[in-house]
Amino acid sequence: MRAVALAAILIIHFNATVTGYFTLPHKLFASVLPFGIYLGDFGSSLFFMVSGAALALTVPETQSPLVFYKKRAKAIYPLFWLAWGICFSLRFLAKPGYYAAAKSPTLILTVLGLDNFAVAAGWVGMDFACVGEWFLGSILFLYLLFPLLSRGLQRAPLLTWLFALVVCLPIHWMGLDAHLVAIHLLEFLFGMQYLSMKKKHRVITAVACMAGTVMLANVDSKITCALFSVVAFTLLAGISKWLDYPWPRAICAKLAKISYAVFLVHHVLIQRMAEQFDLTALTRRDTAFFFLIYLAAVWAAAEALLWLQNLLKKGFTAMRARG
Repeated sequence: MRAVALAAILIIHFNATVTGYFTLPHKLFASVLPFGIYLGDFGSSLFFMVSGAALALTVPETQSPLVFYKKRAKAIYPLFWLAWGICFSLRFLAKPGYYAAAKSPTLILTVLGLDNFAVAAGWVGMDFACVGEWFLGSILFLYLLFPLLSRGLQRAPLLTWLFALVVCLPIHWMGLDAHLVAIHLLEFLFGMQYLSMKKKHRVITAVACMAGTVMLANVDSKITCALFSVVAFTLLAGISKWLDYPWPRAICAKLAKISYAVFLVHHVLIQRMAEQFDLTALTRRDTAFFFLIYLAAVWAAAEALLWLQNLLKKGFTAMRARG
């Protein structure tokens, strides 16, 4: 599921960049799925669901919120700060005036991983945003709520769902969260719930969501995408047993392992690469070559980032041992 979500995000950001953010005709991929669903929204929705399911699967019920927050911070921030430091330095050297309008106090948002989220939400007009996208800020909010949601599902699942729907849907419809959190909280909660659902309940839920997708098509794109993503999530879970062979397992495991590093570097990389081309002159064949080179470059950059992180970890560990 992470592999599918990652593919959707890589494709949509490549497509957006080489079409001048949709000012030029599509030359390789479409940006919209059936029922008017934006491919980027679909990939993000899958990621939120997978994140919820992964945490529900791996976090012990007895784990304290403080321990959970520490582990999440260790999993997210070191690699984020490393990627940000590298990308910010390169951009600052290439375009010294790029961050002239950014206010120094907003560096706090960068330290917290909320910079792109803050810009997308309209909190600030300009920040030191460099890597991470709005998604990182959204998932951080959901991580903050995970212990509460987990306890709610354990003790009173129906009441937890009712409360989440009553709170999240009005917030989404009124746009109070800039459509960055409320619907995604419901997707995250579904991922958490999925593992404990009986098979027939999973099927019933998927069928109901498919009907909702058809009825709400072109009415509310975010809700339509969430419903469609539930169907896709259920289908992917259902067919996964037929893919349980060494090669598919190894490929998907590798993609899942590097997905966070890829997420951090891919958008900056494609933007820098596209600056070297006359986008209006790209043919379909050239765009296909460009896409393959982009995938290779993203993979290499992600691997290099993870290698550098491991190298720094070993260095800090050695320094502590000597100290």
